[in-house]
Parts: sequence; structure tokens; C-alpha cells
Amino acid sequence: MRISVIGVLTIGALLAQKPVVKKAAGVPYDRAKATRCWDLKQTGSTVEATNCFVELMADKSPALSAEGHWGMGKVEDSKEAFEKALEQYPGDANLRIRYGLLFWSRFNKAEAIKLISEALEMDKGNAQGMLALARIMSRGFDSKAIELAKAAAEADAGLYEVRELMAQLALENSDEKKAVEEANKALAINPKSLNAMATLGTIELLKNQTTTWFDKVLAINPKYGEAWYWAGHHFVMNRRYEEAIELYRKAVALTPDLWVAREQLGINLMRIGKPSEAREQLDMAYNNKYDSSEVVNSLTLMDSYKNFVSHKFEGGEVRLHKKEAAILQPYFEEEVSKARKTYEAKYKMKMNVPLEVEVYPDHEDFAVRTMGLPGLGATGVSFGPVVAMDSPSARKGGDYHWASTLWHELSHSYILVMSKFLVPRWFTEGISVHEETMASPDWGDPVESAVLMAIKEKKFLPVEDLDSGFVRPKDPLQIGLSYFQAGQALDWIVKNYGQDTVNAMVKSFAERKTTTEVVETHLKLKPKEFDAKLLEFIESRYGKTANNLKDLRAAIDGANKALAKKDADAAIVKARRAVEGYPSTAILATGYEVLGKAYLAKGDKVKARDAWREYAKASGREPEILKDLARLEEENGDKAMAAAALKRLIYISPVGDEDLHRKLGEYYLDLKQPDRALPAFLAQLASKPVDPAGAYYNLARSYVALSRPQQAQEALFQSLELAPGFKPAQKLLLELENHSSKD
Repeated sequence: MRISVIGVLTIGALLAQKPVVKKAAGVPYDRAKATRCWDLKQTGSTVEATNCFVELMADKSPALSAEGHWGMGKVEDSKEAFEKALEQYPGDANLRIRYGLLFWSRFNKAEAIKLISEALEMDKGNAQGMLALARIMSRGFDSKAIELAKAAAEADAGLYEVRELMAQLALENSDEKKAVEEANKALAINPKSLNAMATLGTIELLKNQTTTWFDKVLAINPKYGEAWYWAGHHFVMNRRYEEAIELYRKAVALTPDLWVAREQLGINLMRIGKPSEAREQLDMAYNNKYDSSEVVNSLTLMDSYKNFVSHKFEGGEVRLHKKEAAILQPYFEEEVSKARKTYEAKYKMKMNVPLEVEVYPDHEDFAVRTMGLPGLGATGVSFGPVVAMDSPSARKGGDYHWASTLWHELSHSYILVMSKFLVPRWFTEGISVHEETMASPDWGDPVESAVLMAIKEKKFLPVEDLDSGFVRPKDPLQIGLSYFQAGQALDWIVKNYGQDTVNAMVKSFAERKTTTEVVETHLKLKPKEFDAKLLEFIESRYGKTANNLKDLRAAIDGANKALAKKDADAAIVKARRAVEGYPSTAILATGYEVLGKAYLAKGDKVKARDAWREYAKASGREPEILKDLARLEEENGDKAMAAAALKRLIYISPVGDEDLHRKLGEYYLDLKQPDRALPAFLAQLASKPVDPAGAYYNLARSYVALSRPQQAQEALFQSLELAPGFKPAQKLLLELENHSSKD
């Protein structure tokens, strides 16, 4: 992936990690000189800081000269001086840390980590090194950042900067109490800790409370726009994009050259659908040599917008790449319209603006569009009424269900607006996961083996801490497990309390109630009681599968081996052992896949069809199996079921498959459903068909069935222009003309 996500490290925080004043053995220069310059810069004494850095530039010590050039923005000269300093003092760990931070300030993460890691190998207890590495790790929402910060605090109890960082990390994890505690510790060490003040002020702003903390910041440094940058960052973390934008505006008004704030201002303007203003801010940063990957990639993405087309319809707009817009547009419009109608009824609210959906055929473009948010392994993101997501062509066929993602993200759109963007992450993710299978039982992601193992080992977070599983997971499994847990939680709430209770909970979150308060008020449970009941619910659904996982894997493995040996009977016995009596999981789909193949090997098409029907119901998505299912349904004379099988493929792999759209259109025409046949034939035509004359003819047939003779004639003219001797088109055109003359 070519981007980095937003972090809590800003230039001010970076420079706050000043050189260690204490002299190391064999280091004949006074680091206190450099510390003084950075202190002056931090407190807004611009002229004095400039004079101080200029003086350092001329110092005979290459290490101090490096600090001076860095402070004056002369990065290349600073690098050269640091290299000379390291030649003289290769064993100076603190020098390597400072050099690493210089690289980090210029977006070179790899070199920064290398130098700082080398420093920590030399001096394992170096608090400055651990703090530096913690800041770098925090940028990727890595849980190691917390461990490193704690270690740094233990190594140096007087290091207030680490307390600032720990306060920021706690607030990212929605641990307000911990954030206040750490910010106050920073202030106890240094009463002029500007970032600690910013954290305390941000907490009050997030609650819509009046705060005086920012006034205190300005009293120390009237130009410290970073305080508002910090606030903006946390509003983004809480998906409150409009408010974040206003905070970033305040940041750059105070500090016009705070380029990280302009970067984030531009990115968030993109998020809410204001590309022109976003470009202005990003261009300004880039033109001033702030060429972070976020800035460069965002500008590159906006350059590519010329390759996209927008289609507006009642209540919505879809932006698609030109190369696939004609194929995808009717299907996306259908699902957006259906979701809007469903959610407005279910959530009892009206969206007062159109729903905007952006669809990217390149996953890297989608990642750029969504940068700055946790969990970029995702395939979609909602910024409120604006949704960005992967196109089905961005993923391998069978790996991605675009309609499920779309409904998931549009659910977010409604819940975010309904809650005034105050809903906790676990609740809105839980609703969205729940809604995927409400749209259709075979949607959503089937439960994987790793989650089943976690169920067996009871690796769930308490509901009060569930947000942390999305923001700063402890291991790669944690994010997926948190989605699963949240989805199960909402399944349980809806089952036991109903949709009205869900809506009431959302409204309580809009009133700034906490998870604990909302659970106790609406579910009449203490959080620990809720956790216990949820665990019982999950085990009732998946406990049997989790407890027999080893045997199920062995059964499927045995079935595959038997099939490879052409022993279909043995494969059937073993595959049935893996599917009978178990709930829908990825294992269930795999079992039915093997079972269908085994029956087909025996020539029993009816039982193969029945097995693959179950495969489809269990969220099986292998395109070739679904095509075979459609073929078996057609051979059995059931075109409605054949169409249903192919419609599943439309949600999985609709691009680059002319035959899929043609067959689906023909099924719908035979079923007297021309309104469904039309988008299928339009997609066939857009798929660069081998027989374009036939595709236009099919389109004409749909128009005739829909009583749209003029458009039917136009399609037939196109068909006959390509193939003048095409008799079916000639016949249909003649019938239309005869009918028209009679009228």
C-alpha cells in the first residue's frame, strides 16, 4: 500500500522531543544549546528562535550545526551535518535518535525506524528513543505504541512529552479518564505543556462544552495552531468531519505554515465532497515542499477524477470510472435506491441530501480516498452521506461482495447522521454488519476459522472497551473479531429488544450518553451482564462449530482427498460430516462445495444442484460454481432459480463477463421481467460483446417488452447497421413498423 494513515505525530510534537540535555560520556558538545532553540520555537518566540538556530548553524560541533540547519528548514544541510557528527561519535545513541527524527519529519519512516532502533540497541533504556519509536508506531495505530510509551515513562518519569503522547493515545481509544490523567501528569511535570492543554481542551470540545484550555495555550504561544490540529485529529477519529474541518481552519489561520494541518484540511474537504477547496489546500502544502504521501497521492487521485463519470438519480448519485460505468451504473443505482427506501423506513428518518457513492476500480485509489482512518483493509467507508468503496473489479472474483459493502456503508451514513456523528464505533459497525445479512441472508462475510478459534478461547473485548478493537488492535485478528462481535451484539439486541430499541439507543448516543449509560438505560443490563449474555448468544450459534473445528477440517480435507482419488462416495460421506447440523460459516460453504463436486462426479445433477444451492445460501461465492448452479437450474427447467444464481454473481464479479449479463437478461425476458432484463442487456452491451449486433437486438427486445418502441427501433437500427443481414432484428423491426402504422 502506498500511503500512510494519519497519526498523532505532528511537526510540533516531533520537535518537542528535544535533544537530551544530559551530556553523554565522550560527547564534547552542549545539547542544552539545541534544547533552548527548540523551546523558543515551541513557545512562539519566533525571532529569538531564528537567531538561536542561526547561531547553531555556525557552531563547530556538527551535531549542533545539524540542529541549527534543521530548525531553519535546511534539511539537506542538516543531514550532511548529522552524517559528520555520526562519523565522529558513532556510539552516541541520542545523536542517532535525533537524526532518525529528522528523517521522520521528512516522511522517511524506514530510515527513521532503522536509526532509532540502532540507538535503542546501543542504549536499551533510552527514554527518548522509546518515545520516538512510540510516536512512529502511533501513526499506524499500532498497539506497540502504547507499550513503548509506557516503557519510556518508566525509564524517565520526568519526560513530560511521553505523558502528552499517552494522553493522545488514550483519547484515540475513547478512554477519556486515562487521557485526562496523563495530560495532568504532563502538566505537573511541565506547566507549559501545550499539547497536554490541547488534549484537555479537545475532550471538552468533543462534549460540546465551553473550554478555556485553548486560551491558556495562546497565552503561552499565540501562534500555536497545533492545539487546534490536535483537536481536529480527534474529531476525525470520531467521524465528526465537518467540525474537524473548522478546527483545521483555525489551526492554519494561527499557523499558516503548519502544513500537516493544511494536509488534513484538504483530505477532510475531499471526504465531504468539496474537491475544489481540497485541492487548493493540498496544492498550497505541496508547493511549499510539504510532499507527504498523503498530499502527493491525494493530488494524484484528484487528477484522475477526469476519468470518472457521475450519474444522478432521485435521492442519490454514483461516481464510476468510465471504463466500467455503463456496466455498473444500473446495478448500483438499484441498490442505492433500495437501501435508501429500506433505511428510511427502518430508522424512521429522512436523509435531507442525496447519497453520494464513489466507486474505485483501483483499491489503492480507494485507500488514498479514505486515508487517515483505522482499518484500511476495509473495502468501503462512509463519511456521512458520502460513501467511497472498492469496485468489484478492484478485487479477485469471489473475494468481494460489493452490494454487501454498499449496504454496510449506507447504514453507517444513516446512523452517523441520526446520531449527530456521536455513535461509538462498535455500535455503528455492529448495525452495519447486522444490516448486511438483513438485506439478504447470503450476504455478509461468513465466519472464518480464526474467529471460530477466538470463540472457543473467549477472546472477546468487554463492550465498554470494544471500540479499541477497531482503532488500535492488539493483533491482526482483533479487527475482524471486533467486527464479528459487534455484529453479533446487534443481532442479539434486535432479536431480544427489537428495532425500536436500536433506534432509541442511537438517539441516546446523539445525546452524548456513554455505552454504559445506553446499555443500562435501554437494555436494563450492566455492561458485564451484557457481555455474558452476548457470549451465551454467540456460543449458541457457533459453539458447536468452534468446538468441533479440528474434526470439521479433517472431514473436509478427507473429502477433498477422496475426490482427488475419484472416490465420490467416500467424499460425500466426509463432506456431509462437515455440513450437517452446523450453522453458516466459511467451513459450511467449503463442505457444500466439495459435496456438490462429488455428486456431479457421480452424475447426480439433482443432488449436486441441491448441494450448491446450500453453498450459495452459506455465502459461497466462487463464480464458476454459481455459474454451474445456474446451468443445473436451467437444465431442471427452473429459470427463476437460474436467474437467482446469476444475480448472485452480479454482486460478486459483474465486470468483464459478457455472457453473465446476456444469460441473466434472457432469463428475465423469459420470466416476463423486462425491467430486470434491461439493465442486464445494457451491461452486456457495455462489456464489449463478441456479437454487438446480437446485444443491440437483445436490448431492443427489452424495450419492446417495456412498451418503449422508439428506443427499441433505435437499438434495432444499431444492430442492423452492424449486421445488415441479421434476420431476427429485421423481423422485429418490421413488426414494430407494422404496429406503428396500425396506430
